[in-house]
Amino acid sequence: MAAAGVLGALAGSFFTALIPRLGTGETVLTGRSRCDSCAKTLRWFELLPVLSFAIQGGRCRFCRGPIPRSYPAIELSTAFLFAATAWALGRGLIPSPFLGEAAGAFFGSVAASLVISFFSYAFFAATAVAVSFYDLLHRLIPAVLIWPLAAIGLAEKVAGALIARDAGVFFSGAGMAGAAFLMFWSIWFFSKGRAMGRGDADVALAIGLFLRPVEALAGLVFAFWLGAAFGIMALFLRKLGWKSQMPFAPFLFAGALAALFASGYVRAITSSLYGI
Repeated sequence: MAAAGVLGALAGSFFTALIPRLGTGETVLTGRSRCDSCAKTLRWFELLPVLSFAIQGGRCRFCRGPIPRSYPAIELSTAFLFAATAWALGRGLIPSPFLGEAAGAFFGSVAASLVISFFSYAFFAATAVAVSFYDLLHRLIPAVLIWPLAAIGLAEKVAGALIARDAGVFFSGAGMAGAAFLMFWSIWFFSKGRAMGRGDADVALAIGLFLRPVEALAGLVFAFWLGAAFGIMALFLRKLGWKSQMPFAPFLFAGALAALFASGYVRAITSSLYGI
């Protein structure tokens, strides 16, 4: 868990450099990290996840300009999710993804299955954090972040079909993802973008492809519940108005992660109610 948490913090630090450069023509491969206020190139000890922010009091060492609070928030979020994933996998609380099962069968090793399962879910969690914060900051879903997740989700469905030797596993999962995409796309299209962003349909597709159908459906339900609860609270506290726009990707990913970590309960409930 400790190693997973450190890895998550490092992944979060990478995203703090990536997110501001998306859509600007810059990449993380060109140019070093610099202060947003004075453009001073940062040294390695100023880039330590969370620690540098805390030690420097949330300000640049040179100009004393404020460091965005989103930076430690991203790093802490990925660290927590990576550690939680390692903990849940180690205790069998979440199912191994199909890619993890395939790796275990291929190498004949439980360790291989756990390692691939961890990195698969870690990629999902990292994407969730990056896309959610980008949506919060810019009200936009970056395709460069969401489509790799959809591609891995598609590989998940193919692996599941091969393991089960049943094409129905692929088509049921892909059908669930397609239905989710169509629902969100329809909301966006018929509301002319007022009720939902076009990018939310891509997020729903990626989640539907990555998760198994039961967890994906539960995640969508949780997302609407969380979004409704937040919206009502924000209206009550007068933080938002009736016509205010609210990014929905964070709720989609929060719902998906909640469904994943509660997959045992979700499956037990759906099995008792619907025999799924």
